[in-house]
Amino acid sequence: MTKNPLIVSGPYTHGNLAIFLFHGADEIDGGGYISLTEAFKKKHVLVHETGTVGQLEVENLSEMFDIFIQAGDVLKGGRQDRTIAIDFIIPTRSGRIPIPAFCVEMGRWHKRGFEDAAKFSGSTHSIHAKSIRLAAKRTFDQNAVWDSVAESQEKLGSVLKKSVHASASPISYQLSVEDSAVERKKREYDEKLRGIAENCSDVIGYAFYVNGERNSADIYGSTQLFHKLWDKLLDVAILESISARNGNVTAPDKSNLEAWLKEAANAQPSDKKDAAPRTRLETKSYGNGVVFETFDEAVGDQTAVHTNIISK
Repeated sequence: MTKNPLIVSGPYTHGNLAIFLFHGADEIDGGGYISLTEAFKKKHVLVHETGTVGQLEVENLSEMFDIFIQAGDVLKGGRQDRTIAIDFIIPTRSGRIPIPAFCVEMGRWHKRGFEDAAKFSGSTHSIHAKSIRLAAKRTFDQNAVWDSVAESQEKLGSVLKKSVHASASPISYQLSVEDSAVERKKREYDEKLRGIAENCSDVIGYAFYVNGERNSADIYGSTQLFHKLWDKLLDVAILESISARNGNVTAPDKSNLEAWLKEAANAQPSDKKDAAPRTRLETKSYGNGVVFETFDEAVGDQTAVHTNIISK
């Protein structure tokens, strides 16, 4: 977690969603990273299908920017859509680097439409359901990921009173969240909440509550990196809220968030691992949740590039 004190603003609310923003000083230079979404747009990245469900290969073509891939990023295309299992830093001119992944489109193992089965076309969404995120990041359970994808599709369909299973691939998570009815419902939240962070030069993270209950928090080492990821972060919160929609609820106050952060700060280490060439990952547990920290060994081993807190 950040070594500097955090200033909290909010809550900013719409319906059953409440968002707090974290303000603080940069601890790393975020200008050297780009997000996976931006890397695709600028053609700085190639993500290759390997023919193995649980592993892809990523290649950074840029000579200037490292790519920060965040766990939960969804990749569209290949032989089946995937989600990235861990945070990962891909250095400039990296060559092909293996990266762990999970399938979020059970059943397909062939070219879809005009897509390229050998590589992936983009990453516009991140897995929203907390159950999927924990299955991928904590238990590393492909079957649990599939079950949670199916459950999230049914929840969205139930709220919208229509199927969100796309005819091109009914089991695709990506195509479900691209459904036009889902997009319309998201806009209601987006119009109210997108601007809360866009013009803030010191925002380094956010936390969100759904139906008054703690869900997730993300804190970054720099405001530049946060802003590069804000679209996907807000999308996660909105989709979680739509899926659990229960009307307007009383928003939590800052004391609840402060208590949550205190619990997370006292989490105990449960796992450490390195992801070549320079990413180090630490997992910690506390009574009601899990903390995932990501370090870039090119920056140093004491400052987290990203801290993700998920309440169980």
